[in-house]
Amino acid sequence: MDTVLSALTILVQPFNLMLLVVSVMAGIIVGAIPGLTPAIAIGILIPFTFAFDSSQAFILLLGIYVGSMYGGSVPAILMNLPGTPSAAVTTLDGYPMTQKGEAGKALGISILSGTIGGIISCVLLIFLAPPLARVALQFGGPEYFSLCIFAIVVVFVFSSPSLALGIIAACLGILLSTVGVDPITPFPRFTFGMSELAIGLPLVPATVGLFCVAEAFRMLERPNESISTETRFTGMMKTIAGLPKLIPTITRSSLVGVGVGILPGTGATVASYLAYNVQRLFSRHKEQFGKGSEEGVAASESANNASTGGTMIPLLSLGIPGDINTLLLIGAMFVHGLVPGPALFRDEAELVHVIFGTMVLANVLILILGFAFTGWVSKIAAVPKRYLATAIILISIAGPAMAYGHVYYFWLTVAFGIIGYVCQRANVPVLAVAMGMILGPILESNFRSALMLPGADFSMFFLRPLSGAFLCITIVVLGYAVWREIKTYREKRSRIIQSA
Repeated sequence: MDTVLSALTILVQPFNLMLLVVSVMAGIIVGAIPGLTPAIAIGILIPFTFAFDSSQAFILLLGIYVGSMYGGSVPAILMNLPGTPSAAVTTLDGYPMTQKGEAGKALGISILSGTIGGIISCVLLIFLAPPLARVALQFGGPEYFSLCIFAIVVVFVFSSPSLALGIIAACLGILLSTVGVDPITPFPRFTFGMSELAIGLPLVPATVGLFCVAEAFRMLERPNESISTETRFTGMMKTIAGLPKLIPTITRSSLVGVGVGILPGTGATVASYLAYNVQRLFSRHKEQFGKGSEEGVAASESANNASTGGTMIPLLSLGIPGDINTLLLIGAMFVHGLVPGPALFRDEAELVHVIFGTMVLANVLILILGFAFTGWVSKIAAVPKRYLATAIILISIAGPAMAYGHVYYFWLTVAFGIIGYVCQRANVPVLAVAMGMILGPILESNFRSALMLPGADFSMFFLRPLSGAFLCITIVVLGYAVWREIKTYREKRSRIIQSA
């Protein structure tokens, strides 16, 4: 109880409250600008959080994260252009509502369903993360090794349509994680005589390069692209009266969002698509989907925002990121000397409760700021990409170098930006590369330490209950991926035969 009160004391401090309000507002703006994703914003800001203590750093970053998940729906509804990838589903019914003169109503549904979905996910985060962390404290080397294998496989299976490319991406990430000093025997590996590489490839510049710089390079392919939007809309407040009929949709979709968010590497985009299709299955008005269905907007947006709490559950309790955004948040934890996982609840209980409180307050602020400033935010959504890309590249490259005080980090960010861009063009899943880099050291050290136990052999990874369960599920996921590849090949072959 003392820890909870201490966390509340931190949250209600005037500066921290102001920081949260500003970060949520900034997150809404970030999400509303097509091309500027929450991952880019989080990655850019991580080096600048050196000026804050750990609580303030996560108030800032989580405010951006939660706010941007709603912000992506603004251009999706008004312009048929999702501000974030996860808002793509919202365009299916949000934009048709705008065409019917119901833009304000669609935005109101987005705000209300997103807020409720986010709060439901926070409640589940608060109740599920601590018990899961207590279970994880019982993990040994075999369990952590099997969990890492499971997480990496899930990521490359669901983030890439090609099993081969997914495996290549994961192996590349694991290979990059081996650069530096051996974790068991202090011997340099793959340093090529360069003293800088002895420290390895630090996570922050690597992930900032992979996601932020690479995305900016991609923007420069069409630098003069600009967007026009109609911002006159009314009727947002009227949606409150129609909220009760959408509560079953919001509740069901929020649970789907949390459940999908817990799975490593899936995140909000998968959650939105799945919740939308589940709601269409249960709906009494299936014919309205894709033509301006209120249920469609509510389902996609509640699942979208609910995924934020879901992705934080494996991050806090197991040290496994749920999506790109939480992967970058792990980098922020490392920057502040924190180790994500079950030990965090024991050693940094106050910070954990600050994170819980921040998530709840940020979702409440979406309701307030959404109704107050959505009209204004929609006016700045049409930012030409040439300005965005230039700013992202400059800040992303300079940030890590200034934060760490060495030009090595500058060139490292540039190098990973090029790697990320090449991977994107080659359809190699960048998330799998990053996940391999993060989990590679954990996987290697636990694998080797487990085999050093007296009488240990490879069979123990299957014979220990939790370890064996993770590996069995991994085999099932791989089996699904192989079946998907065979099915895709047969469909392509069938189309070729029919067209011949």
